[in-house]
Amino acid sequence: MKKMNFITGHYGSGKSEFAINFALSIGAAFLVDLDIVNPYFRTRELEDLCAENNLRLISSSLTGALGSDLPYIAKEVFLPFYENLTSVFDLGGEAAGARIVRQFSELLDPQETDFLFCVNCYREETAAPEKIIGMMELIEKSGGFKITGLINNTNLLRETSYGDLLYGEKILEELERRTGLRIVYAGVHEKLLPEIGELKGEIIPLKLYLRKTWL
Repeated sequence: MKKMNFITGHYGSGKSEFAINFALSIGAAFLVDLDIVNPYFRTRELEDLCAENNLRLISSSLTGALGSDLPYIAKEVFLPFYENLTSVFDLGGEAAGARIVRQFSELLDPQETDFLFCVNCYREETAAPEKIIGMMELIEKSGGFKITGLINNTNLLRETSYGDLLYGEKILEELERRTGLRIVYAGVHEKLLPEIGELKGEIIPLKLYLRKTWL
């Protein structure tokens, strides 16, 4: 685990859900919401949860404008670099969401920074290795960084089974062979924890904080 952990990926891959659970799991000091692309399912909605867990939430939204869809970045998003504390950055989806990273280029220490690609292999755009590689290349070009690891977040929300995770793992193993990247984490819904066997990567238990009961 590095000091600075950026979570990127396809829209709908579960990036934000993984980011909040990951930040809580590793005891991060900061959770930084950098999604200025999509006004829905953003980590900025979890201010009370973060406060209860001594996790400082920094949002790119304007005060009092939670649902805004404005390309606005608060100056506080630079704080983790100056305070040098473990932080998780939730990027917007795909190339558009990755572009924001260029603003931090002079502050990033490659030895202390991970760019983790979150993959749900049940999403059409990331259902095969060649599709995933194509999307990663677009994200890297837009953001000016290299992805350093993979997150197996293959899921069907609350209907996810251990078999679904193994299905995603098989696809990502082929990606490992083609790219040299490795599966660093696996996002596992908390209800599955008693049932699962071996998985590649460190298991991060997931609560669906952003998905309400009707989803």
